[in-house]
Amino acid sequence: MPDINQRDPGEVASVLTRWLATTSPGAPPEVFDVQAPASNGFSNETILCRTRTPDGAEQRLVVRVAPTKHFLFLNAEFSTQYRVMRSLTDGGSSVPLPRLGRYEEDPQFLGVPFFTMDHVEGQVPPDNIPYTLEGWVLEATPEQQERMWWSGIDALAAVHRTDWRALGLDWLSDTDRGRPGIEQQMSYYRDFLDWAAQGLEVPVIESTWDWLVAHQPAEENEVVLSWGDSRIGNIIWDDFRCAAVLDWEMASLAQPEMDLGWFLYFDRQFSEGLSVPRPAGFGSREETIERYAELLGRPVRDVWFYEVFSGFRFAVIMLRLSDLLVGSDILPEDSDMGTNNIATQLLAKMLDLPAPAATG
Repeated sequence: MPDINQRDPGEVASVLTRWLATTSPGAPPEVFDVQAPASNGFSNETILCRTRTPDGAEQRLVVRVAPTKHFLFLNAEFSTQYRVMRSLTDGGSSVPLPRLGRYEEDPQFLGVPFFTMDHVEGQVPPDNIPYTLEGWVLEATPEQQERMWWSGIDALAAVHRTDWRALGLDWLSDTDRGRPGIEQQMSYYRDFLDWAAQGLEVPVIESTWDWLVAHQPAEENEVVLSWGDSRIGNIIWDDFRCAAVLDWEMASLAQPEMDLGWFLYFDRQFSEGLSVPRPAGFGSREETIERYAELLGRPVRDVWFYEVFSGFRFAVIMLRLSDLLVGSDILPEDSDMGTNNIATQLLAKMLDLPAPAATG
């Protein structure tokens, strides 16, 4: 799926070396050791490489590249994540981020826009195979797991404490879709579902939509900067503490409960959704909500709604992803992944809906 697998590493190294020559004062560094990470994403392409200056100094570099053929999100704007991170960095935010390089729009280099950021030392919990099934998170002590959980919650709070108005992030609000927050998000994901379904019947997702419409909260509090993809797998961890917050392509203005619900939903998805226990040291849902209310300075409201909405959003993304995987010949044409997957299965449990039916 990731386009890096179809690129020639030597050619990429040559192109990036040429690009750095246009951006670096003095003798430019050489790019080498080009590769794709094992868990390359679907919303954009990631290239890992090293640079070497003429005096032998080496540095690890990450290159994020706009997709060339696989478009996961409806009306996605690749530059969003860079613009948000740049605003946070330049505005002196306390959110831990990688040091950014330049954003390049000229297609003469990689054919599409891209940007660079410094490599951050640490570990990222994998989605495939999930960290609740095997790996370093599961092998950690309960004390380390506890430190990890609350460090992630503190990082989330740092995002929500950001003065988005002072940073000029009002452009994240799509006023054509209504008020910022759940109104805009519901509008977007309804259109996203229709686009992804292409007429396919998706009973669990549609039933969830009906529940969401019936239970949509009024949202009377001020919106905050919303990370959008707020989960443990989008953080670089150093000694079980948050070293950098990644993946801002879903950023918006919303209630802080939107991100908290996503964080809690994915904790549920990778435990209950896979029929495995949670890491022993992770804070409970109740403890987390209580702690977050303290960090927020106000009661946390309607968390269950935002958890369900998170499951709905993930189910829509999975529906679109299944179509991309079929189109890439990774899944067979008759695959039922779009309607019967970990997201729809968990949503059925959460809302006591009929389980998605398997085909074939």
